[in-house]
Amino acid sequence: MVHIAVAFANTVRASTGDALGTPAGLAAWLREMRPYLEIRLDEDALAAVGEHEAAAARRARDAVRGLMAGAGPAGEHVRALNEAARSAPRWHELSWGDPPSAEVRTSGPPVPAALAEVAGHAVLLLSGPDRERVRPCGAPGCVQFFLKEHPRREWCSPGCGNRVRVARHYARTKG
Repeated sequence: MVHIAVAFANTVRASTGDALGTPAGLAAWLREMRPYLEIRLDEDALAAVGEHEAAAARRARDAVRGLMAGAGPAGEHVRALNEAARSAPRWHELSWGDPPSAEVRTSGPPVPAALAEVAGHAVLLLSGPDRERVRPCGAPGCVQFFLKEHPRREWCSPGCGNRVRVARHYARTKG
């Protein structure tokens, strides 16, 4: 399962850089996250993503990473995350049909509203019991985070675990 706050923090990658470095990068990430968001993002909204939205996303993402890592002044990170979370109010409206359903509405533009939703997920993660399960990957050079769901898990992905095991094996056999 994808935890959207962890996925947001992991938009910084050691190998490929910053996934939110450009407006097109932010649009691509939001496109990938659409199934996990309540805010509906159509292609027109994603095509209109500008540098202002990308900069706001990077500010919020850096705050989430800082809080997850316990790095830097927490007050600045908290302020940046709260600013992102309150940037676009949203609410549920009843749609009467067969069957009735609830639809999320917002008074703001869709992209800032989606970023506010992502920031809200991060607030809930960092303030809830799962906060204790957020870990940085233990593989050398990896900058990703993950939710520790198994007591023996130490890496963000099987690939990082394999690299660590291969390096350990190589060090043992090649001395």
